[in-house]
Amino acid sequence: MTSALFVVVALGLASPVVAEQLTHHVATTKIEFGDWILNPIYTENVDRVPAVVGFLAVANRGQVTGNNIRAVWYIRDPVAGTWSARSWSTNDPWKAISSVKSHWMIPDDQDDRWSASDDGGASGTGGAPELQNYDGGVLADDPFAPILAESPFRDVILETLVAAGHRAASLPIDALDGCDMGFKLDSLAAAVYETLVGDAESAVQRSMTAWVASGAMSCTGLWLGVQTTEGPPRPVTPWSDPSYGCTTEFEWLAPDCWSTCLSWVQTRTVQKTRTRAKLNPSPPPTYLSCDQTNTGIETRTHQCCYIGCITLTTPTVAPCPTVAPGTTPPIGTGCPAGSNPTVTTVYTWSGWVPPCPF
Repeated sequence: MTSALFVVVALGLASPVVAEQLTHHVATTKIEFGDWILNPIYTENVDRVPAVVGFLAVANRGQVTGNNIRAVWYIRDPVAGTWSARSWSTNDPWKAISSVKSHWMIPDDQDDRWSASDDGGASGTGGAPELQNYDGGVLADDPFAPILAESPFRDVILETLVAAGHRAASLPIDALDGCDMGFKLDSLAAAVYETLVGDAESAVQRSMTAWVASGAMSCTGLWLGVQTTEGPPRPVTPWSDPSYGCTTEFEWLAPDCWSTCLSWVQTRTVQKTRTRAKLNPSPPPTYLSCDQTNTGIETRTHQCCYIGCITLTTPTVAPCPTVAPGTTPPIGTGCPAGSNPTVTTVYTWSGWVPPCPF
């Protein structure tokens, strides 16, 4: 599986005035094109009706050279339905992801849905450089932009620029293959939509059918894509009994104060499944598929921390609460009155099996 990512999104950057409240989400479905992975983004209204509004595409770090563009954001106008594209002058895809998250207020708890080959996370990576218009493989103000726009050999020139390390990207969405960018993105959005609605068992079949029905088979670059439809993690074992811990430390910047943290850690085995599907353009159009599973450990931590200072009435540091040997206090015991422990969840995965031929 190519570990890559391409920034694409289908909503206008200027937030439109709408009558209904929409929330934005990252789809677990991905579409791979060689060294790129497209992360679909969709909205839901109050009735949880989804609409695919964009794709975030990120390139595999191992396949870029010099200043190659790593991320492109394809954006669909919510009224006209037309598409445009933006990019950033950064080689860090997580900065681009952070920019998209910030604009559409996508929550941190969906960070594990983004696909990127780089280590790290979208949370706390800082702001990305300023968004710039992107057109046909380069930034709109690039001196090569007018040449590429007029040349029938654009794809060849673009491949040369990418190989030389120029700030450029070679994507099938932009290729001169007889289909324009909007048609291709509409086709992909129609396929992804089917994975967001209906029953999970028929999602891949419905998605591939929608892809073929869109006419995308005429776009030579599109039928080379591989769609990955992933289900949510599901528990295999119950939660373990909580493991309790308490730490007390002096504050470096306030030596007369200390911080105490109480934590309860639980783990359980979880498993998720996915189906990789690839169009077979041979008449009549069909698709190939491969089912995989991934087993991992879900770690859930409940924690509360509080600070105290030495005063005339509290001349010593308060120790951790006394706990009888061999016992674990119930979750939340000892936390400040009126507060609840914060909960964090981390997944550790073993990898997808069995291997797929594509």
